[in-house]
Amino acid sequence: MKNEHKLVYLEDRIRFLEAEIEQLTKENLVLQEKHEIQETVFNKSLVGYYIFVGGVFRMINPVVSSYTNYTPEEIVGNRADFMVFPEDKSLVRKKAKAMLAGELLSPYEFRIITKDNKIRWVAEAVAAITFDGRPAVVGNAMDITKQKESERMLWESGNLYRTIFETTGTGVVIIEDNKILSLINSEFEKITGYSREEWEGKKTWVGLIYKDDLARLEEYHRLRRIDAKLAPRTYEFRLVDKWGNVKNILSTNCLIPGTNKHVCSVIDITELVEKGSELLIKTRNLEELNTALRVMLQQRTDDREELERTLMNGVKSLIMPHLVKLRKEGSERRREIYSELIASNLDELFSHFSLKLSSRFRNLSTTEIQLAHLIKDGKTSKEIADILGVSPSVVDVYRYRLRKKLGLNKQKVNLRSHLLSLP
Repeated sequence: MKNEHKLVYLEDRIRFLEAEIEQLTKENLVLQEKHEIQETVFNKSLVGYYIFVGGVFRMINPVVSSYTNYTPEEIVGNRADFMVFPEDKSLVRKKAKAMLAGELLSPYEFRIITKDNKIRWVAEAVAAITFDGRPAVVGNAMDITKQKESERMLWESGNLYRTIFETTGTGVVIIEDNKILSLINSEFEKITGYSREEWEGKKTWVGLIYKDDLARLEEYHRLRRIDAKLAPRTYEFRLVDKWGNVKNILSTNCLIPGTNKHVCSVIDITELVEKGSELLIKTRNLEELNTALRVMLQQRTDDREELERTLMNGVKSLIMPHLVKLRKEGSERRREIYSELIASNLDELFSHFSLKLSSRFRNLSTTEIQLAHLIKDGKTSKEIADILGVSPSVVDVYRYRLRKKLGLNKQKVNLRSHLLSLP
């Protein structure tokens, strides 16, 4: 009986142990699976994993070697900060302590120096664990060198853009679809007199436009957003600045691809327009002066031709008749008289009186011109008759005709006095 109880007890113990072994086997399998998972995560991760114990590397995954170019043997056993860029070491210690204390949740960035002396950027996060029964730190770090380079290039590009935007010689603004000025440079402030704070992101360009140009520019704004080709790229308009001054502006516009915004650059051409107007006025004045000069030159030409005709007529009327008579006369006295007359008439021909008489009274005959000169010189009718070779009664007829042509036939005016008074 006693043996039977002992046998039952042993069978129960065996079943209990078998259950324990089965449970332990299952737990061991779970632990093995977890270990395999952890091993896979640790070795196949895209980020670097490592474990520090006492501030020394105890384990790393292959990714750490890939971005540092150190072998695992060269890293394990080294101090945790042996690769950290010297100027970043104090920062890393401070950030790591804060994260381990739960005071920092986001990864922190710093530089490392690789085996081939290149500088790379990493983003690190750490957590406290137990490793081989000792307090340890597990860390993971991602190589962010390319991202940092992209950020640097983006910063430089942005800085370059800002520099160009601010230092260009033209006013530049970015205009939203709703006409709001979302970005303004300093040159635009100078042209308008308004500061960024007054307009940027607050007001539309409508308030800057001269009323007579507003409808045209609003239509350009509408058409540009339908099709950029429908609105002119460059055009002029008038702008009213902060103090009410109207300025002439040359504007160039370009729609930003993929958006309804457009870039507008403006140049103040007020002075140029004013100078252009002055130049136009001066040009017109010069044209008028040129026309007047042409008229004057033509008048001079006409006067010269008239003078030539007058002189020619004078020679024919005052010189040639006496020359003819001089050649025919035989007496010395008569020849002397005609010679004196020719000399006197030559002087008279170039006198102010002769030129005026010929030009003002074109209807006078040669004989009448001779008669006028003789009367002006104080010759009597008998002397005139003798010189002309006619009778005194014929001279009287000549006098009558001369008075009539001079408009004196109905006036009681002395003919010689009148001839002497001619200007």
